[in-house]
Amino acid sequence: MIYFLSFSVLLVLLMNMISSNILIWWSGFLLMTLIFVVLNKSLYCYSSLLNYFIIQEVLGLFFLVSNLSVLQFFVLLMKTGVSPLHFWIFSVTNSLYGWGVMWFLTFQKMPFFPVLLSLMSSGYFYFIILGVVFCYLQLLIMKNYKNLIIVSSTESFNWVLMLGFMSLVNSYFLFFYYVILMIFLLPYFTNMSSNSTSWLLVLVFLNMPFTFTFFIKLISLSLLLGYSGLVFLLILFMMFLSMLSFSFFLVNMSVLNFLYLQGTLKMSGFALLPLMMLVLI
Repeated sequence: MIYFLSFSVLLVLLMNMISSNILIWWSGFLLMTLIFVVLNKSLYCYSSLLNYFIIQEVLGLFFLVSNLSVLQFFVLLMKTGVSPLHFWIFSVTNSLYGWGVMWFLTFQKMPFFPVLLSLMSSGYFYFIILGVVFCYLQLLIMKNYKNLIIVSSTESFNWVLMLGFMSLVNSYFLFFYYVILMIFLLPYFTNMSSNSTSWLLVLVFLNMPFTFTFFIKLISLSLLLGYSGLVFLLILFMMFLSMLSFSFFLVNMSVLNFLYLQGTLKMSGFALLPLMMLVLI
């Protein structure tokens, strides 16, 4: 079953890449919705599946009947769950775990990617940047590790889309690089229950240096800035500081007693908190 569904996703992706017909795009989106429902029905998360089906089909109807490319693009951003129009994804992912989360973050977005690049224009660049900033702000208030991973994955997808403004070939390369490496993380998603999350998985999505999410931002920034040496190194340094600050909070809040932190490491933690805001500069 899983091989048949994976083949169907690749078929829809290829169909969307070679076609520019809105009806064919909409048919592919409908097929992806049905695949997602079939794949996750064994998890008994019927409320999440119902929310996903209603949201996708309502947005799909708007996409089909709209004759404005601007409206179609923003509807498609919402269907894909691109920040800052990703507010609905938590109503779906809260009841998902394991393979369902991994599929939602990777394969489910694949057929939408070529259509987004087809409708993209230079005027949307700053909106995608706004989505990245929104994700960084949202990370500061996340209290659930699974939601933290989902927001970080959404932010990484924004970086891949941002690269599409510069080079379609590099954007496709980076997207498939992201999907393939997410497959290697499949064992950690499979073992992830509703109450537990792998620490390695959390640190990977917190842009730990030399992890694949870190290299996604590294490649995107290097191309967007034209390999500008000093500015490029400064932004990389700020990204590392943000990762260090998040890791400090997460490790100490999970390993040590919070009351103990009040007299020892708590003040050090708040001293590092402003470093996280450097990513917004």
